[in-house]
Amino acid sequence: MLPSLQVTRHLILFATCVLMCFRAEATNAAGLDTLRLAGDLTGETLGLRFVRDPRQTLTIAEVRTLPEDHFAPVRQRDVNQRLQRGDYWLKTSVHNPSRASITWVLRHPMPITDYVEYWIFTNGALVAHARGGDRTLVSERQIPYRIASVRHTSDAGQRSEVYIRLRNAQASPMHLTFTLSDEAAFLRKMANDQLSMGVFYGIPLALVVYALCGWLINRTRGSLVYAAYVLAVMGSWLGINGQLAEYVFVGRPDIANFMLVIFFLLATIANCLFVREFLQTKRFMPRFDRYFCGVIALAVVGIVLRTLGLQVAVVQVTIALVLTHAIAPVLAIVALRGRAVFARWYLVAQLVYSTALIVGIAGVRYAELSYDNYFFYCQLAFIAELVLLGVAQQDRVRILQREKSAFEQKYNTALQLNNAELARQLEQRTGQLREAQQRTAFMASVKTTTGRIANGEFGVRLAPGESPELSELANNVNVMAESLSRLEGARKRWIADISHELRMPLFSLLCETEALLDGVRTINKHAIASIHEEVMRLSRLVSDLHEVALSYLRPLPCTFTIWQLAELLTKKKHAYLRHAQERGLRFTLDVPPGFLLVKWDKGRFEQLLDNLVQNSLSYTDAPGELALSIQAGPERVSITLQDTLPGIGPADAKHLFEPLYRADIARSRRAGGSGLGLSICQAIVHAHHGSISAEPSPMGGLAIHIDLPRSIDKI
Repeated sequence: MLPSLQVTRHLILFATCVLMCFRAEATNAAGLDTLRLAGDLTGETLGLRFVRDPRQTLTIAEVRTLPEDHFAPVRQRDVNQRLQRGDYWLKTSVHNPSRASITWVLRHPMPITDYVEYWIFTNGALVAHARGGDRTLVSERQIPYRIASVRHTSDAGQRSEVYIRLRNAQASPMHLTFTLSDEAAFLRKMANDQLSMGVFYGIPLALVVYALCGWLINRTRGSLVYAAYVLAVMGSWLGINGQLAEYVFVGRPDIANFMLVIFFLLATIANCLFVREFLQTKRFMPRFDRYFCGVIALAVVGIVLRTLGLQVAVVQVTIALVLTHAIAPVLAIVALRGRAVFARWYLVAQLVYSTALIVGIAGVRYAELSYDNYFFYCQLAFIAELVLLGVAQQDRVRILQREKSAFEQKYNTALQLNNAELARQLEQRTGQLREAQQRTAFMASVKTTTGRIANGEFGVRLAPGESPELSELANNVNVMAESLSRLEGARKRWIADISHELRMPLFSLLCETEALLDGVRTINKHAIASIHEEVMRLSRLVSDLHEVALSYLRPLPCTFTIWQLAELLTKKKHAYLRHAQERGLRFTLDVPPGFLLVKWDKGRFEQLLDNLVQNSLSYTDAPGELALSIQAGPERVSITLQDTLPGIGPADAKHLFEPLYRADIARSRRAGGSGLGLSICQAIVHAHHGSISAEPSPMGGLAIHIDLPRSIDKI
């Protein structure tokens, strides 16, 4: 808030100055006794009158003889912005009504005229003659204050005539800032001005050093542009205050005027460059960036035109550019919206600069303000702006550092989370690699084990793996080895059983034929019948073996037709009942009522029932019972055959459908079966796309369950 209070105080002083600049009646003389009351006499209070010399031929003697009506009083508007290209003569009288002598100084500090010359006459005699910028007369008559001044001592009651010749070779207006001061007050003011000047130029020089040091440390283009802007502003002050004409271009105010315009344009260029760099308009506001680039281009064109000698148009363009580039940054900051926080101090600086510039120019042009007061407060406003620009840079850096710290904190947090995630993934990958190594080692052992199994070592077993999948694989390999071992055993047992089954009828045939050959038995019908029975037995065994072997190679050939199952069961019931009674057994049949249509191979199904019933009749002790039950659904038919003792273990029930397998291999076959009936039953069920299983029966014997679809067309 401090800069705002300072700006407010300056504006109040500005307004006070405006109120003090009241109009006064034009006079022909200035009273020196009023210096002690007013401090300085300026404007209409000097009683200046002027006449134009269009041909530049008038001399001081001719001017002194001109009638009074040739001279026109200098009004306030003439003081501010009149007297364009041409020569002008001004005159006034200085009267000392006091009783003591008074030393006074008349000065014209503004370096906007090409030529200023003074004459002082007392009692008709020339007592002083001075020319602006002439340093040869410093010790005698000229005080080196700004560029044009004259000093004289008026005795008590003395009246002096003052003549001034002005030459303006330019078409731009000549601003009159003549001031009459008491010598003591003038010296005090000069000392104060020198002190103020030290402040006015010391602070910008310190800012230049600060900007250059910042550029050397950080290598930011903004610091370098800021230093260039400060230097251009200082050059403009040197031109406005007259230091260029006083210390650099002595006696050449035209060059000082030229450099003043150049410095203003350079300040405009540097300001636009600083705006582009500070607000980053190229990135965030392309339209404003193009505008600032256009202002820079116009300023460069103005410098070129001023170098070529064009004056009025360049000055007008310069004023327009100064005004527009003072307002445009404020609009650009407002357009930043969310990023305007970066330019908050820069906004204050631009408001101070724009307010001082606009109010000052408007006040000088329309409110008739004093140039001395205007430039004094304008310099204060510029210093405030330069300081605020430095503060704005530091504030922007601080905000960026704060955002950088917040970003780094977020980045570090995200980095920690990412590192934790990477560590987790690394641990996971390590675990996966370890599992892969274990799987590789396990697969190597699987390869070795399966190779040994392939070589016939069915007793080898694979150790379970560490993971469930590997354990399952090891179990499957072990089950496969066990199955192969069992199949190998079954194959050997089957070969042994087949050889045994074939050897018995062959041995009987051998005995029968040897008995006939040896004459032990006579060849008769009974002997031939016995031999025929053994041959038929052997033929049935070979036929069953052939059928079982074919069932392993392909499904049994079947002819599926639609027929009534209940009729077949009713027909077979009487035969099964008779065979059961012959063996001292009971037989029951449970068939659902109604028609039971199926699409099966009728002959194969009849063979299935015969084999199952015959197997139960062969291995059921009398008195016992056989129970056959049928359950029919809309899609499938279930058949269950149960018998009584002797029973069978669950382990033996799993192998009943293997060829030539008997639960008790030491037991003799009770009814000359081949041992292949249940295997043929399994082949018939599989040909009908059904399932068959065996288990201990609740009746004490064996229970066989068959599940068949009513038609294979619906499968």
